[in-house]
Amino acid sequence: MGGFKETQHQGIEGLREGSGEAIEVGDEMRENAGEIKSLLDSINLQDDEDMEAVDEANSSYQGSFDSAFSEQVESKGEEIEGQSEEITGEIEDEIANVEDGIEKFNEAGSVTEIGSDAAAEGASRLESSESEYEDMISEVEDVISEMNDQLNELKSDIGGIFG
Repeated sequence: MGGFKETQHQGIEGLREGSGEAIEVGDEMRENAGEIKSLLDSINLQDDEDMEAVDEANSSYQGSFDSAFSEQVESKGEEIEGQSEEITGEIEDEIANVEDGIEKFNEAGSVTEIGSDAAAEGASRLESSESEYEDMISEVEDVISEMNDQLNELKSDIGGIFG
């Protein structure tokens, strides 16, 4: 595999890892928030002022978890999306180069029959690369889509724990 392709595959793997880390942090937050909510719910009080303290704690915890989610999880997701846009842009630029190369191979092959097999083979190899690059872009889109779906689910879950 060529250097450019290898670099892009490594970049995509980095997106997967970063996405997984963001999801893992969000999942841990959801578990922690659920545990705290269970503890707060287990406080058995009769006095209205004492119960108000629990309600205020619920509200405060909700704000803290929402803020922490934004700072630690959503910001990581945004960073991953930025990296994905960079990778996709580089791949799209290379697709344009490959398409230009295919066109030139086709032109070269039509100049004369002499060596036209070499032009056809070159065009075929570039078409294969183009397909591989398009698959890479789909892979990046899938990673980002899956990450966003999971982060949105986590945000929704965390947002409703203390409510």
